[in-house]
This record gives sequence, structure tokens and C-alpha cells, in this order.
Amino acid sequence: MINTLLLVIALPASAQTPQAVVARVMARAEKLVAAQKGKDAREIRDLDREAENLSKDLKPFGWKTAPALAAAAQDLKRPAKVRLFAASFLALTRDPAALPPLEDILLNEEQAPFVRSLAAQSLPGLGAPDAAVSRALCGALSQENLPREVLSDVLISLSRLGCPDPAALVRIARSFGPRPDKKDSILVNAALSVLGRSRGAASGQALLALVAYFPAQGEARAAAITSLDARRAEITIWLKPEALPVVLEALRSESARWDTMIPLIHLSAALGPEASPSLARLAKHPDAEVLAEAAEALAAARHLAALPALESVVAGAMNDPRFSPQNGRPDPAVSLARLEKAVDALRRAR
Repeated sequence: MINTLLLVIALPASAQTPQAVVARVMARAEKLVAAQKGKDAREIRDLDREAENLSKDLKPFGWKTAPALAAAAQDLKRPAKVRLFAASFLALTRDPAALPPLEDILLNEEQAPFVRSLAAQSLPGLGAPDAAVSRALCGALSQENLPREVLSDVLISLSRLGCPDPAALVRIARSFGPRPDKKDSILVNAALSVLGRSRGAASGQALLALVAYFPAQGEARAAAITSLDARRAEITIWLKPEALPVVLEALRSESARWDTMIPLIHLSAALGPEASPSLARLAKHPDAEVLAEAAEALAAARHLAALPALESVVAGAMNDPRFSPQNGRPDPAVSLARLEKAVDALRRAR
């Protein structure tokens, strides 16, 4: 028997089975984890690094290690940290074959949260179809008791994918109330960002409702407006009657926030001539960039009724404090040039 073991150890990588190599690597990882008991932080870090380096032994076998690694990562009898290493080795295959077991790990409420978080982080990098990755991540959001750290990683991984059903994202966005604190705002804003990447009328309607739900001038409402603007083309095609009153109300109530006003101007312009009178009132807005954005939108819409007020602003620009340099704001000379160009365009449209 000893001779047989020595023969297995001596075999080159090309002659060993993926299952045998995974078994050897996981046995070594388990010993390294067990050796961490009673060690200080530096010693634990060194042992972790040694365990991480075991991935080099698996690399020659690629996706063929996926079944054995999946079994190790899902074996709840193993220590959680050993399962973490198995899941990380599985993710390092960068192969779509790893998606089903990593999805199972993510959805398994008996798994340690940090193992589930790693699964959530890994899913987008496997080369699997976006629809499959989105399905797995959005499925996790349906668990209302999802641990906070797992929820955070799921939302980050969904940031470019979106979800076909907005219900879970709406629940998360509203779960901390209309005025979430700074810590909770991170999750709220992430959920709103995913809604901005989602598709379909239902998610657009959800964003409109959330813009109305969050109080004016708040960070959550600003995030909802930014996400709504990311859906601008769809909103103006499918939901114009519903969007127009929400956007025009926000255009009035958000006037003190230039960073929110810019996407609102873009949305208003896309909603058509019905929004032009509200945009024309921004000739009196205290921020030069907001004024320039509104003027360009009015010129594009050929809203000639705005021309006298805009001409008056240009004529008095030298004495207008809006066109003086201000910390953190764009060069006022650029804003003035944009305004003048918009006025010229309106004059030509007469």
C-alpha cells in the first residue's frame, strides 16, 4: 500500500485525475485551517496565503476540477473556512461550469455568510451568460433574511445586470424608510442603481414610485433620479404619461441640488415639449451649469418663448454672480459659452 501511495505522489500532473488532485489539495487546506487555532493574526495570514497558493496545483486541470471542488464547497461537514477555499478555487476556474454550484452556495442559507458572499462576488467572472448570472443573483435577493454582507455583494455584482422582476429591489430600497441613514443609504443606493440597469416597464414604474416616495433634497431621492435618467429612453417611450408629473414635480422641488437637477433636465427634455415651460423657468436658477443645460434643452426643443429671458441673462452676464468662479463647480466661462450657443440656436429657429 505504501508503494501505491508513493506511486500516486510521484505521478506527473498529466497522469493524475482531477478528483485526486482536488482531494489532496482540500486535505492540505483543511490541515492549514486546523493549524490556525491559537495563532496570532500574522501567523493566520501566512497560513491563509499558503492555502491560497494551493490553487496552482489545480490550475492545469481547469474546469475538470469543478465537480470535485463543488462537492467540497457544499460539504457542510467541512469547516466554513475550508469551504471558502474550495469555493474560491472553484471560482478561479473562470468557467461557466462553476455557476450552478456557486449559485447553490449563494442560495444555501446554511452556508456561512462569508462563503455566500464569495459566491456572489464570483458569479459575474465565470464567463456564463448574463441572463444566467442575473437569475442566480436576483434569486438571492428574494430571500428576505439575506445577511447584510451577502446582500451588499449581491447588489454590487448586479450593478451592470439588473433584475427582470423589480419587487425585491423595491423592498430593499424601502426597507430602511424614506430617510435612510448614511450606513443604510449604501444598500438603498445600490438597489436603486440595479433598478437603473433593469429593463421593462415594471422597473421603470418602480423607479417613478420611489422618486415620489423619497423626500426632496435627500440622497436616496437623488439616487432614484439618477437611476431613472439611466432608463431615460425607455421611460419616455413606455411611461411618458406617468413620468411627466413626477419629473416636473422633482424639477421644482430639487432646485437646490445642482447634481440632481442635471439628470432631471435630461429627463424633462426627453419627455417632450410639455416639459419646456418648466425648463424655461430655470433661466433664474442660481447655478450656471444648470442654466446652461436647460438652455441647451430649450434650444433643442425650439421653445422660442424662452428666448427673451435667456437673451437677458446673456446681456447681463458680466455682472451676474452666477458666472463668477465657484469652488467645486465647472468653469463659468464654459457655461456662459454654452448658454450663448443655445441662444444663437434659438434665434436661428425664429
